[in-house]
Amino acid sequence: MAFFKTSDGVTLFYVEKGEGRPIVLVHGWSGDHTTFAEPIERLSNDFRVVAYDLRGHGQSDRTDQGLTLRRFAHDLEELMDHLGLGEVTLAGHSMGASTGFEYIRNHGTGRLRSFTIFDMTPKLVNEDGWNLGLWHGEYTRADADSDLTQMYGEFEGFTRTFMKRTVPYLSEAELEEMLKLSASNSPHVLAAMWHAMVTADYRDMLADITVPAQIVYGDKSTLYSKDTAEFLNGQIPDSTVIAFENCTHMLTAENPGKVEEVIRQAASNPAAKA
Repeated sequence: MAFFKTSDGVTLFYVEKGEGRPIVLVHGWSGDHTTFAEPIERLSNDFRVVAYDLRGHGQSDRTDQGLTLRRFAHDLEELMDHLGLGEVTLAGHSMGASTGFEYIRNHGTGRLRSFTIFDMTPKLVNEDGWNLGLWHGEYTRADADSDLTQMYGEFEGFTRTFMKRTVPYLSEAELEEMLKLSASNSPHVLAAMWHAMVTADYRDMLADITVPAQIVYGDKSTLYSKDTAEFLNGQIPDSTVIAFENCTHMLTAENPGKVEEVIRQAASNPAAKA
């Protein structure tokens, strides 16, 4: 476990375990590096695994600055440069995948070996001609505005509704436990990053993902559909679609063994960029 200071003075927490080809894991909105806790332990037997807390999350600084996906992408580049990483197997869950999209848009794929996308769309907000965003095509800009207003006014109310829809099988006791974890986050950080996600559109850069990509989706995900994964597959030149059966958007917690398997396959693939 260690800390790294970015060029704009924000301290990021990261863990680094194992030796070999490097793997970098990026968690999603409101999470932290422990999203990948089990895969980190298993993968570190054969690879050099790095996982970190995005700024504003986990043990990293709860900052008021740089709360944009572009800055998150720069943080990722600076961390990899600090650690001297190349030929990186990059994997991101949800907003972590958006960070990967933004990284490739700004920094290209020269440092990467492959990119794994865990249950994410290139554009959250649905509009005329696009229905592969959040809530299987139902989420509009008006919904985003309403959600942001609620986040700033009563964050717990937003998270309760969001988690019940995201993980519908939760019992009331399990839901309350997740809400306790959510309460440890800073509402202004999460609202700022929700705004960053709802204004992002990565459809125009998908062809620039020139390393092998794995597109993973949960077949019970209430957020994104199989059609979203297939759209990404059609736009990213060297990509494959992988379904996680009986998993929701929280597939990293629901099937960590398969998460490890997918990342291991990407890191071991001899056809990946060498």
